[in-house]
Amino acid sequence: MNKAILILLFLVSVLTIGCNQKITRDSSTLASKETLILGVYHFDNPRMDTYNLEIDDYSTKKRQSEIQEVVDLLARYNPNKIFVEFLPSQQIKLDSLFTLYADNHLSLKDIKGGQNEVYQLGFRLAKQLGLKEVLAVDHHGAFLAPYADFIADTLSIKPYQDYSVDYKQQMKKRQKNFSKNTIKENFIYLNDWQQILNNHNYYNSVAITVKDTLNVMYSYKEVEQEIDGKAYQMRSFDFNNIGVELVTEWYKRNLFIYRNILEKTEDNDRILIIFGSGHVRYLKQLFDDNPEFNIIDTNSFLNTKK
Repeated sequence: MNKAILILLFLVSVLTIGCNQKITRDSSTLASKETLILGVYHFDNPRMDTYNLEIDDYSTKKRQSEIQEVVDLLARYNPNKIFVEFLPSQQIKLDSLFTLYADNHLSLKDIKGGQNEVYQLGFRLAKQLGLKEVLAVDHHGAFLAPYADFIADTLSIKPYQDYSVDYKQQMKKRQKNFSKNTIKENFIYLNDWQQILNNHNYYNSVAITVKDTLNVMYSYKEVEQEIDGKAYQMRSFDFNNIGVELVTEWYKRNLFIYRNILEKTEDNDRILIIFGSGHVRYLKQLFDDNPEFNIIDTNSFLNTKK
């Protein structure tokens, strides 16, 4: 057998082994869990975002019927665990309220802040499916957007200012549409992939560019300076690069949320995550990169008829 044939046989054997190894590796990482991420707007106006919608009274018969429509559609997904935007430290309170609600000893309107989507969607769906709990997995991070706003305005950073003006106009339009649309229609809009990317653009292309080139704010080197009464927390931030710090904190918050969910998820779980729509891009990215999870398209359920 000549040398050329030996080399050819060797290469074929290497490729065969490589293909077999790939097949083995792929088969060992098949998704064993499913997740559906529902991006929402806040029903009770907590005023914790940069731009906040003015929500009408969701306790009316019309809005309650619309909420039930969404719950019925989500019930078709049939999750066995529901994760919501409450802190883990609030789990005991959440458990107590849900037990009373599930046992028909408490109505949602009797809960303080009962218009919140955690109750209106999470509690309703969990009770309807016979689940024992709704799981709190949020994590608070530093909210640095006001500092980026201040620096951008002070230094007249035009791209940021232009984005802010444009986004405020978009929010006025959304305010009008959300008031006249059904809740289902609002959710379909928020969970459209292009809208998710548009929302994410603030972090990815706008906020990250903001820098305090003239030291008009606080320097991270001023270790004795208190900022909003948060000396130890705030002094660690580099305000000269506030845009990067802002995006880092937002990503870090979502990493904590993701970690909290992982800790409460097991094989063969079908999980539903109900969080503000601003979280969806990062959470989808994190779950999409995890081979144990299969992500279900949210609007494939919301777009169906009852």
